Amino acid sequence: MQAIPRLLAALALLLPALWATALPAASREDIRHFLEVTGFDVAITSMQQSAMTGGGIAGDAPDAFGRQYAALAEKVFDPDLMLERTIDILEAGMPDALLQHGLDFYGSDLGQRLVAAENASHMGDAEAQYAEGQKILEALSRDNPARIDDYSAMLEAIGGVESAVRSITEVQVRYLLAAMAAGTVDIEMSEQELRARIKEQEPQLRQNIAVFTMLDTAYTYRDFSDDDVHAYRQALETPEMRQIYELLNAVQHEVMAERYEVLAARLAELTPVQDI
Repeated sequence: MQAIPRLLAALALLLPALWATALPAASREDIRHFLEVTGFDVAITSMQQSAMTGGGIAGDAPDAFGRQYAALAEKVFDPDLMLERTIDILEAGMPDALLQHGLDFYGSDLGQRLVAAENASHMGDAEAQYAEGQKILEALSRDNPARIDDYSAMLEAIGGVESAVRSITEVQVRYLLAAMAAGTVDIEMSEQELRARIKEQEPQLRQNIAVFTMLDTAYTYRDFSDDDVHAYRQALETPEMRQIYELLNAVQHEVMAERYEVLAARLAELTPVQDI
């Protein structure tokens, strides 16, 4: 059974809605440059690292297959392949005007410092960063709550918790549907039953996303001044930047979903680890 590419279908509706007028589309090389300047290329390629460590989407597969799983995830989540797929999707409808808006901000001195910090955070030790982020948030809640307000507004501007919950849910559904079709998971249920089961887990997922995105944000921007953070908030709250992130989030989750569908099918190639 082939999982339905819902996020890609959503993109087909999203692009005309965002740009109803005929605007010049950006070229492939322009998009590649945009991804490098904004750091979105690292956000895409770093999905390989999280897939190899076995996030919640893959369930118990990392434990069941051990090093074989990590090796397969490394191949399936090939950085170059994911980056080219991202460019394929964006090439279909990202207008020059919106691309230029992103370049103008992220190409500035502040923008490049932010991108450097964000790129480093993507590739760092998540557990260590969360622990440090917790300490930072505790201090901010006591001494500088206005900065936490800025962080909350920034996260809302780039999509917010509810958008993340919907996207991760779709990725999870598509992964499990592909795994059931390939016979690589020991469950049998309809898509409706699967969605109902995942729906039961939404409160915990929502809480986890809210907590860990704030911890990550506090850690990532720890060395920036209050003025820098507030300036970033204002930039992210512009209509153009909201549109950029709406599109980039959809593209990132589509690429993620496609790769997890491939991973689910290819788990059949692996041999479960035997307990000694």
